[in-house]
Amino acid sequence: MKKNLIAALLIAAVFASSTANSAPPIFKERKYFGPMPFNSFSLNVGFLDGADFSYLTEALDNWATARNGYDTAKEMPLSPSCKLTYERKLTPNHVLKLSSTFTYIKQETGGEYVAEFPDTNYALTIERTIKVYLLSFDAGFSYFFITPEPARFSPYAGAGFSAVIPMVRLHTDSYLDGEPFSNPGENISQNSFQAGLHMEFGMTYFVSNRYAVGIEGKYQMAQSKFDIHNGNFDLKYTGMILSLGLTYYL
Repeated sequence: MKKNLIAALLIAAVFASSTANSAPPIFKERKYFGPMPFNSFSLNVGFLDGADFSYLTEALDNWATARNGYDTAKEMPLSPSCKLTYERKLTPNHVLKLSSTFTYIKQETGGEYVAEFPDTNYALTIERTIKVYLLSFDAGFSYFFITPEPARFSPYAGAGFSAVIPMVRLHTDSYLDGEPFSNPGENISQNSFQAGLHMEFGMTYFVSNRYAVGIEGKYQMAQSKFDIHNGNFDLKYTGMILSLGLTYYL
């Protein structure tokens, strides 16, 4: 009796196994992700144009004017920027992007004013330098309008959120009759943590299934506050970063 039961169970197991192998899979098969690998790292180098410190520089000029002087801002140069990005393909055309961007921003001013001290007044000449070491961490998605593959151009666009850390340094060189004058109250360092947004668009050429080169425009929206002379002023880092990039697919 037991032998018959065991034989019946073995026959049932073989039949169930053959039925399962011939039936369609329960879970959906993974989609084809195209000829390019899933993961990649890219390095972009370029310049930021559009940062604006006018609220601060105008306040510094008004402060000097109230002390029988002036403080004129020079034209802000282009700001060098570098971005390192990790990309993960979700479909042949959709990409998750995690990146870190470092940008160096500098603004210079110069002028003079009368500094009042308890015992006397000094007519000082000043040269100010406002430096911002801007670090941002971005997370977002991009879409390639043409499926990436070797020896092909593909435009893309994307957007996402940013965590921004501006490290602001104001350094003032003061001179009395052409000689350096100690004025430490005009040297200020401030750090903060801010939220931002970014949008990007570009064109990539896939040299092979391992390498790609491209040009990218990234529009970032971010700002912070800077405290000086009992005032609080906006420093705007909103602008366009135009860069060239090299991508390596793992």
